[in-house]
Amino acid sequence: MSVSDEELDRWRERGDDALDAAVAELGSEAVRELLGELFRTTGMPRDARVVALLQRLPALPVADPQRVEHGQNLFQLFGPEILLVLGCYALPAAYAASNGVQVIYRSRRMADDGLRRLCETAQMMINVMVPGGLAPGGIGERSALKVRLMHALIRAHVARDGQAWSSSWGLPINQEDLAGTLLTFSLVVIDGLRKMGAQVSPQDEQGYFTVWHHIGKLLGIDARLIPGDYAAAVALAARIAARQLRPSPEGKKLARDLVQVNDSLFPVPGYGLSLMHFFLESSIFGINLAGLLDLPAPNWTRLLVRGRAAQKRLVFDWLERVPGARQRRRVVAGFFTQRLILLQRPDKRSPFELPPGLWARWRLRARVAPGRVAV
Repeated sequence: MSVSDEELDRWRERGDDALDAAVAELGSEAVRELLGELFRTTGMPRDARVVALLQRLPALPVADPQRVEHGQNLFQLFGPEILLVLGCYALPAAYAASNGVQVIYRSRRMADDGLRRLCETAQMMINVMVPGGLAPGGIGERSALKVRLMHALIRAHVARDGQAWSSSWGLPINQEDLAGTLLTFSLVVIDGLRKMGAQVSPQDEQGYFTVWHHIGKLLGIDARLIPGDYAAAVALAARIAARQLRPSPEGKKLARDLVQVNDSLFPVPGYGLSLMHFFLESSIFGINLAGLLDLPAPNWTRLLVRGRAAQKRLVFDWLERVPGARQRRRVVAGFFTQRLILLQRPDKRSPFELPPGLWARWRLRARVAPGRVAV
């Protein structure tokens, strides 16, 4: 994918052609109300204003359902690892973009936003990776469109607060920043899996990029900025990285908050930070992102992370050799998912709604208890 700096400069001044004009017609109070409703509501709100905005978006049927499902099946096999990569590699990589991180920093809703953001990111991934979920009206499509609405409303909200936004950062949530974020969910995830020793076949790789190509269109990203395969993604990532990956106080602050969240998810102090170093020191962008984000030095748990990675490489190698190993792998995925379900958002709500398709595939049984879902 060949995109010049001049073209990307122009993309920095473009947001969402289908929604921005309609959102601009809303008053500031209406924008704040709708944002609050979108953040608070599980699924898509039934507000008439939300319905009217959604009606402005064209229908996007899945062009190649078979290839998309092939890519989604990669999540069924490596779901726990992919969610780990999101928290320890993809999110901090987004914080390393000194211009794009400004809107993330300024749209934070409370001090505990790190855990909330991690939960919401994982929820979107779970929704879009359900086979059939990206079909019209599916849970994955609804999740992506909800994010698109939030982007348009945040763009309007931040842009109207002139004192808090510099034109040097480009339009809030512009096309280049959206394309870079999409790369963290597609290219970075594939790279993270391979860092852990997962053997991602060319068919799995292409299927996964096909999934994110469709999601990119649902999010309103111009097709010219959505890579269709690994080679195109690497080329676009290199171009955007050279332009955007710089240290910033905001990115460092968000990364430090994420370190605390990741460390809280593991029983051994420092393990989450060591995982972040494992992924970020030799990133797919050719930059030591751990250094750029000024992460604290890892402690002795760095050795545990390396040992665990070696163990995973051995396990993943046997997945391709032992009959039935892929099916048994679901047990591991289910155990990890149980741990996730027991987590809670800062507002004491369970962070994850697992679609029925994943309950069946991961063979989970759940009972509802006050304030959480227990497995």
